[in-house]
Amino acid sequence: MGGGAARGLSHIGVLQVIESRGVHLDVVTGTSMGAIIGAIYVMEGNAEALVKRMEGFFESEAFKAAHFDSLRERREEEEVGFLNSVALMIRRGYKYSLSMTRKSIIDYEVFRMLIEELVPDILIEDLPRPFAAASLDTVSGREVIWTSGPLRDALWSSSAIPGFFPPLEKDGMVLVDGGWTNAVPVGPARALGAEKVIAVDISRELEEIIEYKRGISLVLRSAMLTTKHLRELQLMHANVVLRPDVGHVHWADFSNPFDLIQRGRDAAFVSLDEIMALDKTSSALVPRNLGDRIRNIWQGRSKEAK
Repeated sequence: MGGGAARGLSHIGVLQVIESRGVHLDVVTGTSMGAIIGAIYVMEGNAEALVKRMEGFFESEAFKAAHFDSLRERREEEEVGFLNSVALMIRRGYKYSLSMTRKSIIDYEVFRMLIEELVPDILIEDLPRPFAAASLDTVSGREVIWTSGPLRDALWSSSAIPGFFPPLEKDGMVLVDGGWTNAVPVGPARALGAEKVIAVDISRELEEIIEYKRGISLVLRSAMLTTKHLRELQLMHANVVLRPDVGHVHWADFSNPFDLIQRGRDAAFVSLDEIMALDKTSSALVPRNLGDRIRNIWQGRSKEAK
């Protein structure tokens, strides 16, 4: 399940359709909001309980304290990608300049409250099925894939959007949102033994830009293209790729969660024949013994992250 903040609510709709058709997910992996939704789904055991937990989260004091509405800007900023949106906010000298003088806009305690409201203090290895969350260590520059250890730490690090949410500092690492290197964690799913992978990509489409009036726009555009190409390479190793129609939604817009969930359902129904056909297709793109070796690598990395 890919990252995309509010757009990640569409994952719920995908899970509802998959579950309703009797498709069992042996392992679940996620990045950022995809990690949050995936972890809660694995923990709760079904989509209905997932929806109820998220409804309670949106009514919580922790969610209200985060003031996500204040992270949204006027329409022209909603129409550009996340990185360009950050540049616009900084250029305007708005309160987002706080990210230039401290680690994050959202306070450490507020983000801690959000994570604690979402999941209890449990270990990943105690979940009823294998789960992995992707994050990035900005000190070493390598991925950290969480397959064991505190679930709260895994979700914190996987969803810590740089500049907006505080990073997780642990064992000499400074861990941030895994979307920078693993926007849709297909590889970790394979490493956990998945032979057939359903990937859900909720990234924004690149907007057509005719001219660049500022150098920062070109720099950020180049970074977005790099991320896009990396994501496409990773998605090549999935059996089915779902793309809910949520690219127009601002990453901090949680105002209409049920519309986002419905868009996830729509995407799953469009690809339902492909999903159901997975039971009839041949085995993995990655041989099982290779998957075992990769799994050991991921588990070793996650232990380092504890």
